[in-house]
Amino acid sequence: MSQILRIVRESGLKAVPQRLWYLQRKRGLRERIRRQYGTSTDPEVREVLAFLTAHPSQELPVGMTPPYDWVQQYRPEDVPVEREAASGMWVARVNGHRIFFPGTANPASVQRSVAIARMEQDPRSPHCYACGQQMIDAGDVAVFVGASDGIFCLSQIERLSKAYLFEPDSNWVEPLRLTMEPWREKVEIVPLALGSRNADGIIRLDSFLAKRPQPNFMQMDVEGAEGDVLEGAENLLREAGKLRLSICTYHKRLDFQEFAKRLAKLGYGIGHSPGFFVIGVRMPYLRRGVLYASRGTVPPPRQARPANQ
Repeated sequence: MSQILRIVRESGLKAVPQRLWYLQRKRGLRERIRRQYGTSTDPEVREVLAFLTAHPSQELPVGMTPPYDWVQQYRPEDVPVEREAASGMWVARVNGHRIFFPGTANPASVQRSVAIARMEQDPRSPHCYACGQQMIDAGDVAVFVGASDGIFCLSQIERLSKAYLFEPDSNWVEPLRLTMEPWREKVEIVPLALGSRNADGIIRLDSFLAKRPQPNFMQMDVEGAEGDVLEGAENLLREAGKLRLSICTYHKRLDFQEFAKRLAKLGYGIGHSPGFFVIGVRMPYLRRGVLYASRGTVPPPRQARPANQ
C-alpha cells in the first residue's frame, strides 16, 4: 500500500497501473536477460553480460548509462567551467571550444552535461554518432536535429561547409548562437522542431530544404520523435545521392528494426553504433543506440548485427 501511495504522490492516480506493471517487470530482469542472451556468441553481447556479472548489485535496467566500466573515465569534476562576464552565462571548454549554457544552468549541471556528452561520443559508446566508417566528409552539409548544447556539431564543424542546427527549446537559442559565433557564416540555428507536418513551431525537413543546399549527413536525437522527422524528410531520403544518417533508436524499443526496414527499402546500407544500452523491461532488453544508414558513400556502414531478439 505504501508503494501505491508513493506513486500517487509522485505521479498521480492515473500512473498507478503503469508504474506497478513496470516495477513488477523489473523483478527478475537480470535472470531474463541471462536466459535470453546467455548462449549468444556475439562478442558485444558477451561484453554486456560480463559487465552484469561483475556488478551483481547494479540496478536494472541501467538506462542511459552504457553498461561498461570505461564510462567512469568521464568525470564531471574534470570539466573546466567559468562564468562569462558579457553574457552572464556559464561556459565550459571542450577541445578548445567554448560551450555556452542557458541561464538556468549552474556549474555542477554544466559539468555533468559536458561529461555525459563527451562520454556519449566515445568511439566505444552505443550513443556515438560518428564512429568507424560512419564519418563526415570534408565539405559536407549537415543537419543536427535536437542540437541542444551543440557539442557534437562543434566536433565536426571544421569539416563542414554548412550546418543546420534544429533546437526548439528557446532556452538554448542564445547559448547556441554564442557557441557558434566563430562559425556564424556557415551555421544556421533553427528554433523549430522537425516533424511529419508543417504546424506552429514544427516544420517538415523537406519544406525547410526546398531552397537550401541538400545535406550529406543528418543526426537525430529527439526523444522518440525520430520517426516523425523521417516522415517529414521523405523527398530527401528518396532523392539523395549521397547521405549518411545517424538516428537514435534507444528511445522506443522497436525503432531500430522499423527504421532499418524502412531505409533498406530505399537502398540505404544499414549499420549501428558499437555496443548496447540496457533499457526498458520489455524485449529487446539490449538495444542498439544509434542506427547508421548511408547511400552513395564509400565505404558503406558495417552490417547491422542486432542482438538475439
